[in-house]
Amino acid sequence: MGKVVAAVGMSHAPGAIGFPETANPSIRTKLETASKQLGSSLKSSQPDVIFAFLDDHFANFFRELMPSIAISVADSHDEPADQWMEALRIDKRTVFPGAPDIAEKMLAALVGKGWGLWIPGRRTTCPVVPIFINVFTPPLIPYWRAYAFGKAVRDAVETALPGETKVAFLATGGLSHWPPYWNEFQASPDDAFLNRMRRYQTEGKGVLEEDPNLFVDFEEYETEMARKNEWPVDKGHHPLVNHAWDRLFMEKFVAGDKEWMTNLTYEEVEREAGHGAHEVLKWLALLGAMRGAPSMLLAYEPVLEWICGMTSVDFEVSKSKADTNGGVKTNGVHA
Repeated sequence: MGKVVAAVGMSHAPGAIGFPETANPSIRTKLETASKQLGSSLKSSQPDVIFAFLDDHFANFFRELMPSIAISVADSHDEPADQWMEALRIDKRTVFPGAPDIAEKMLAALVGKGWGLWIPGRRTTCPVVPIFINVFTPPLIPYWRAYAFGKAVRDAVETALPGETKVAFLATGGLSHWPPYWNEFQASPDDAFLNRMRRYQTEGKGVLEEDPNLFVDFEEYETEMARKNEWPVDKGHHPLVNHAWDRLFMEKFVAGDKEWMTNLTYEEVEREAGHGAHEVLKWLALLGAMRGAPSMLLAYEPVLEWICGMTSVDFEVSKSKADTNGGVKTNGVHA
């Protein structure tokens, strides 16, 4: 029977890696400190495997073939995708070891419970099993379904994994942001760049042979959005970062308010936090995997320069176990 030893969540944004210097120095330091705290939490828990709730960002899956959920059973995973290297100022890809045997057991357990999953095959010291959730190509799974999926993953950890396999959960994405991906409900037919993105999102990597600078232009487009502080469609309604919605979401998340979280709708999130905010579907999966446990908010900052609300959260599993007295459940984890 597997056991959960850590669970963390954090935002991601191209600007945090590609142009971090554009943010206010004190905010950048606060966010980087929180990220290091999450790293320390994972390292000290010594997991045998990390189940990472991720989205693919059109690296492997495209509009013509987009699974709702996919689990990788590959021996290794390398990042970032080629098209992001220059835009993110990265000159060397990182190879993360996979855990195919554990991934296959997880897959079999979930399929046995009625979850239809796609199976993509494809350096840290800990193996990673990516669990991809579609967040950019409607129709998306409902928010309650993402929570239920996370619960099913937790059940599989405790019933299908060998021995005392130590598991960490990680979710990354969000919060509010309007990245320049084409979206059928928000994209203007007159926007030349978004039409280029639509073609890439539909046809795949072959488009880059004809349009090799697409993702360099993607970052320039984002930078211009930040400068103007507006999404180029429906300009009057959307702030690029809706800090009020972000703070409400995190208040509910760290409290483990599963009722509020699972009642979120596609339309509400799209309206209040942008089509990029559907990345919080992965946070719903993480909360489900932790069975609605409360967690600790380490940092939140609205970073307009990165056009994203940035946050870090730790479920502090090891501390919860240490603080448990007489078998009383603390932070949703039994000693």
